[in-house]
Order: sequence, then C-alpha cells, then structure tokens
Amino acid sequence: MIFAPASITCIFCPEVSEDPLNSGSIGVGFTINMGVYAERGNGIEVNDEKRDFPTVEYVLRKLGLPGVKIYSDLPFGCGFGLSGASALTTAFLADYPAVELADIAHEAEVVNLTGLGDVVTQTFGGIVVRKNARCPSRAVVEKYTWKCELDFVVLGEIKTKSVIGDEVKRQKMSKAGKKWTKEFMRRPTLDNLFKCSNSFARETGLMDFVSDVIEAVESCGGKAAMAMLGKTVFTLNGFEALKEFGEPFRARIDCCGVRRVESGSDPV
Repeated sequence: MIFAPASITCIFCPEVSEDPLNSGSIGVGFTINMGVYAERGNGIEVNDEKRDFPTVEYVLRKLGLPGVKIYSDLPFGCGFGLSGASALTTAFLADYPAVELADIAHEAEVVNLTGLGDVVTQTFGGIVVRKNARCPSRAVVEKYTWKCELDFVVLGEIKTKSVIGDEVKRQKMSKAGKKWTKEFMRRPTLDNLFKCSNSFARETGLMDFVSDVIEAVESCGGKAAMAMLGKTVFTLNGFEALKEFGEPFRARIDCCGVRRVESGSDPV
C-alpha cells in the first residue's frame, strides 16, 4: 500500500505555463501524518465508493493502470492537498522510477487545475519551501524537519479551480506569495510561519473565509492560520478554541513524504 501525506499550503505564488512540468507554485507548505492510502483496483474507488476523479484518471491512463482504491479520513476540497496525494499514491503503484511517477502526478494536477504545488511538498515531506514553480524533478526546495503537533478544524470547501483558474486572482496571489515566501525565508521559524501565512491570507482576501476562527484562537493565546485552499484552520495551542467551530483534530508534522507502508500501519 502507498501512503502520501496531506499537504497544507501556507503561502503560494502560482505560475502556469504551456508545459505542466514547468508550472507550479513558489511558496511554503508542510505535510502531516494523515493523508491518502492507495492500492491497486479496477476503476476508481474513494473510501469504497466509485467516483469520477479526473486527476487520478489522468494518472491511470498515463501509466496504463486498471484502477485504484483510495482511502482517506480527511475531507476532499478543504485545503489538505488530497487530489495531489491521490494522484501521487496512484502513480506510485506503477513500477517506474520514483521521480518520473512524482512528475506524472504533478502533471495531472496542473492539467486538471486541482493543485499547483502539493505534489512537490508531498514528494519531499516536512516543512517545504518551494523556490521555483516546477515539477518535483525540477524543483528547487529548502526543507525543514521540525517536530511538533498542530490542531485543525474544517469549516468547508473552496474549489481550487475557482481560484487558480482565475487570472486576476492568480496575479494577486503571485505578488503576495513571492513577498511572504521571501519574508519567511529571512526567519524560518514556526512563529514566523504563522505570521507570514496570515499576512498572505489577509493581502489576498482569503482570510475572510476563516477570520473568526483565527481571532478566537489568538484571543486565547494560541496561533492560527489558514490552509490554502480550503476553509480549514491549523493552529498551535488552539484545540479548545476550535471546539466552538467544529470537531478539531490533532496531527503531527510528517517529514518523510510519499512511501510504501504496511496496510493499517501508522505512516510515521
């Protein structure tokens, strides 16, 4: 069975070209010890239900695989990079060099406008700064292996295509994404990650989706920021405050990236 960790994007600057392998995003994100598991199947099943999944279909066609069974206890469309994780785990069911498989998963995301940087982050694992907007084999990254637990709450979905498919929104995010990625790199600490993430979300207008949650956590002495792109908030020392808005859960930062695991085992 293949496991790919969920990817939480904090800051991103989208760049799309005619070549999907030269498209992606500059930015900062991290992976956690929850995500997507996949094994071979027929057709596409997600949590035991047949469904259309164009990003995964692209990978299956490209690699000549008959199908895949995907499992995840995280919600799709809420900022966990699960389309990228699904494409990546599906690709890794094939017997080709890992870097080629990661590139195919990235290509599938770009072509279907379901993500621009998650596959790079999920390939490397940990806290990942993407210094260029490219596929995994061409990516220039800086990686940090911080060990900590974070708390999360999910409020709902944001369709990635509705944001990265809009040229005006992309331009706005591009300017803010470069600025706050550079600011994080000047002082790569957990405190500064929250600060830069919130500044990016505020400048792009995305903060409006979750501002009440972030204010509630901060008023209780915790730190909070928004997962891109979803109505999801991640926090440090914010578990109790999150209960007002939903059912919070806790996860650890995962520093290993996509890999093969034993069925039913903890990936970390």
